Amino acid sequence: MCGLFGFIRNQDCGDPSRASVMCFQLGVLAEERGIDAAGLAMATGATATVTSPVVSRRDVKAGGWRVVKGAGPFRKIWDPQLTDVLDRAPAALGHTRWATQGDTRRLANSSPLQVGQLIGTHNGDVDALDLQSAYELPDPTGQTDTEVLMQALDQAGGVIAATLQVLESTLGRAALAWTDRRWPNLAMLARTAVSPLAVALDNDGNLFWASNPGWFTVAARRSGVRIRRDRIWLMPEGTLLLVDYSTGEPLLAGRHRFTATARARDDRLAPIVAYRGFSKGDRAADQKLINHRTLPDPVRLSRAVPLWA
Repeated sequence: MCGLFGFIRNQDCGDPSRASVMCFQLGVLAEERGIDAAGLAMATGATATVTSPVVSRRDVKAGGWRVVKGAGPFRKIWDPQLTDVLDRAPAALGHTRWATQGDTRRLANSSPLQVGQLIGTHNGDVDALDLQSAYELPDPTGQTDTEVLMQALDQAGGVIAATLQVLESTLGRAALAWTDRRWPNLAMLARTAVSPLAVALDNDGNLFWASNPGWFTVAARRSGVRIRRDRIWLMPEGTLLLVDYSTGEPLLAGRHRFTATARARDDRLAPIVAYRGFSKGDRAADQKLINHRTLPDPVRLSRAVPLWA
């Protein structure tokens, strides 16, 4: 279980600091979904492809993005001296980690992860071995399923059909936000099975996303941002959104559907890992958007009895 948050800025809005403060407040609220590690990736300039992304440093500048992360809660990781960088960023992707895999001290296990040309975040738990086998992926640098899932998406090369194939073949829980340096000024938001993801548009035209829709109202109040309730949407399962910000404002470039697949244990864990911190109303609203198929638990063979017993 982890927390996702982030934004795409409307660069024509009068005061860029409001969206930045909103992003910070979403990061603080996301601590309810993990304090083992946290990070924020901020777009800093013209996007360029990289040959070998650095994954093991607290502060990395590469290919038009700056990625800051470390062990501990988000408010501890965030450096106020980065405020100017965030104010200028047209987009930012944030993550808080509740570690279920991998050493919490290794930055290669903390998100946002740089994998190939991707910078991405993930909330959930998926069958990494199935993805490694299906797509013949190399051994990951870290120890998390997030990296393996990002490897598969990176291999898709930003091609929609191939990306949808990866998402449809993913078994387990996943909400994702990522960008691909081969496709500048484009952000991808996806939800497979169980793990919620919500988006909101404020009165300045800034687009935000978060693992819990309730965070938007609280963060907006703390940051002076105005968001109407009817401008908050929960993403249905099996959805991929493409958001283009090349014109200086977030515009929906595509909405694609696919079949999401959960495991039986994902359904059993949903009340704990999916809806932590949700209001009853938001939980009920999200459950109306559940449409995944569920694979049954594998059959466990009983212990064999020797013929000579």
